[in-house]
Amino acid sequence: MSQQVVEYSAEQIADANKVALTMEALTERLQDEDFAAHLANNPREALEASDMRMEKEALQVLMATQPERFDKLCEALFDLVDSDFLHAMTAPCCG
Repeated sequence: MSQQVVEYSAEQIADANKVALTMEALTERLQDEDFAAHLANNPREALEASDMRMEKEALQVLMATQPERFDKLCEALFDLVDSDFLHAMTAPCCG
């Protein structure tokens, strides 16, 4: 079985690093009770108001290129957010 090697552009790597930094910033911001409540009640609005963006493609590149960093960031976040957070972030916004 052959293993496919995926190469990413410098822009994709930079976007993945931005997502990692956003996840780190989110972990820090969750120490603020007001922000945490806003995030719990309206995740998309809270992230947009804080200028935090996590594009799906950039997350995928982060997972592929820095899996240990991604896992560590996820562990830190999920220690701080309600289990419904991921569901709220992935649910359709209009329906």
